Amino acid sequence: MIARKRIGDILLEEGRITREQLQAALAEQERTGELLGTILFSHGYITQQDLARVLSLAQDEGGNVRATPETVDIPEELESLVKQSSVAFHGDGNFDRKQVDSAQSPLVRLVDEIVVTGIKRNATDIHIGPDTKGTRIRYRIDGSLQHGMYLPKDLLTPIVSRFKIIGQMNIAESRVPQDGGGEFLYRDRRLDLRISSFPLINGENVVARILDKSQLKLGLSNLGFIECDVQQIHGTLKQPYGMILVTGPTGSGKTTTLYSCLTYINTVSRNIFTIEDPVEYQVSLVRQAQVNVKAGLTFASGLRSILRQDPDIILVGEMRDQETAELVVRAALTGHLVFSTLHTNDALSSVFRLFDMGIEPFLISSTLDTIIAQRLVRVLCDYCKVAIHASEVMVGNLRIETATGVIYGAVGCDSCGDTGYRGRTTVYEILKITPAIRDVISRKGSLDEMKREALNSGFRSMFESGLDKVRAGVTSLEEVCAVTKADG
Repeated sequence: MIARKRIGDILLEEGRITREQLQAALAEQERTGELLGTILFSHGYITQQDLARVLSLAQDEGGNVRATPETVDIPEELESLVKQSSVAFHGDGNFDRKQVDSAQSPLVRLVDEIVVTGIKRNATDIHIGPDTKGTRIRYRIDGSLQHGMYLPKDLLTPIVSRFKIIGQMNIAESRVPQDGGGEFLYRDRRLDLRISSFPLINGENVVARILDKSQLKLGLSNLGFIECDVQQIHGTLKQPYGMILVTGPTGSGKTTTLYSCLTYINTVSRNIFTIEDPVEYQVSLVRQAQVNVKAGLTFASGLRSILRQDPDIILVGEMRDQETAELVVRAALTGHLVFSTLHTNDALSSVFRLFDMGIEPFLISSTLDTIIAQRLVRVLCDYCKVAIHASEVMVGNLRIETATGVIYGAVGCDSCGDTGYRGRTTVYEILKITPAIRDVISRKGSLDEMKREALNSGFRSMFESGLDKVRAGVTSLEEVCAVTKADG
């Protein structure tokens, strides 16, 4: 059998690319998992004609993708849809409403396939945007962006328009950002799409968040909290009043943790209100409101009105400003159990964030009960993870011992899309406000003082939580180090 040459080698021999360009493209392929031909084309190193010709000579990129001068990196079963869509619009940016609003339209069917692909791959977000030579589709899966299709450039505008129609947005407006939302029906499941458009210099960028209520797994144990910590949080939730904060960056699972807490204490005897931006999941019995700045409904104004609705428990989606923070603290001070979030790196720094927002130390110490700081890490694929035998490993200047002498690393297989990971879990830290910590807060003590008192009370950092999951073979050391800061 004669070995087929790789397209990089062919292009290099023909003088179509330089060795430096090939090395740069190979490095990007290693990082992103994209097809090499697509990377070379998208960076302008080769033309569509070069790519179509070289792929006819070499089939080393999976065998299920073909390319022609008109269609680049498109699954074979969708090629006809792409071609029909391109013909319908001629790349002139002018389109018939039927082409973007009719179920029989090739363009509508193409967008449906883009969304369905995201659903099948368990993506949380779909990214559609202009690239140097075409229209790039990417999917955020387990927190990382992964390659989708690379479509002709003239399809960007109609695809964006179709997403705008799904999101009940203005298709005639392309100069300013827009937000919208709509439903998508897939196999008798109704999914919500939260759609955002943003104007760029060479077209519009669209991000569609996929919210599948049927796949929502509530319950702290399901999210990755160990049993002793679940019991500690459940004990906190039984308090009649006080403030509970969940902190972390966008996309760290804060909302799901909050909903899990609400579900645990949600009964007919309790009047629970939320003010959110946006309301992502609806919960039975809970009175949920969504921020509408244009109508004058902000976190602060909504909270003021909620306090006149005889609430027992209140969830404020985010404390974005001093006014909202003060109202949250006052609500906790007047006999309500209040949940909210902050964008901080860890639990301890959340207290100092409240200081910075102008909240009086005595108010914080009187109301704050618990802070949960969290991140999401990817879970190792059970089908391909590999054992790494080591009695100890080094993380920076720290020497981490492993009881079994084994940790696991990512490899990659068909089951996990060659990423080495499937799904995500939570790493976290819980700061319970003890009397000693209240004293530090009330006199506005230093971070070092607060950390010392926290450690004395048994506080364990997010990094330690992550190491527990490494030792258990749930995730890799690289994942934990990527999202948490090593102690010491």
